[in-house]
Amino acid sequence: MHFIKRLTDWLRAESANRESATVQRVIDGDSVLLADGREVRYIGIDAPELHSDDPWAAAAKTANIRLVQGKRVRLEREVSEADRYGRLLRHVYVGDRWVNGELIAAGLARVRLLAPDVQRGAELVKLQEEAQRRRRGMWRRRVWWRFWG
Repeated sequence: MHFIKRLTDWLRAESANRESATVQRVIDGDSVLLADGREVRYIGIDAPELHSDDPWAAAAKTANIRLVQGKRVRLEREVSEADRYGRLLRHVYVGDRWVNGELIAAGLARVRLLAPDVQRGAELVKLQEEAQRRRRGMWRRRVWWRFWG
């Protein structure tokens, strides 16, 4: 009986960290606006800012639009509910596709791990290393550091 209670408690906690929502609009390469008005910032990644002169900013936003715009997504929280701007911090999935990871793998964002939300950090780092090795996206150019100055 104790096992069943523990399992039930665990399942309840897991479901509290997951929800589904519809993406109304893509804001940029690492954040979206949901149909209910909440804003989501993707955990563990940082895409170039649109107001910068980095050409990969538009590419990251375009890729994000293709991945999530108007779609039903699954949102998964790690530890933090929101960032200092009030945006929800989440991993975002469309079906089985992990959007955070896909943007890193395409070289359209870089890894940015902020404790305590680092559970999938090692996976993101591996994806970034592979993107760098294959010179995908922003990793094609030699002066990628300019973006983060």
